[in-house]
Amino acid sequence: MLQEIQRKIIHFAIDLDIDSVNTYAGYKGDLIVKILTKNKEDVLKIRKYSLGVDAKEVVIKERLDTAQFELYCVTADDSVYTLR
Repeated sequence: MLQEIQRKIIHFAIDLDIDSVNTYAGYKGDLIVKILTKNKEDVLKIRKYSLGVDAKEVVIKERLDTAQFELYCVTADDSVYTLR
C-alpha cells in the first residue's frame, strides 16, 4: 500500500516528462519512489516538490550510459515500528 507522501510525489511526476516510476520497500522500512527521466529541469522540479511534502531524502543519480537521471525519493513507512 502506498503512503500518502508517495502518492503525492507520483501524482506530481506523472504530469511531467518522465520515462518510468517504480516503488520499493527499502532498508529499515523506508519506502522508495524511483523516477527515471531524461529532462534535468523535471528532476529539479520533482526534487523540490518531494522535499516540500516532507520526503526524508531525495537522491539524484545521473546515468551517462543511458542519458537518464534516476531520482530516488525516500519516505518513512508508517507501519514499521522502530526502537528508540
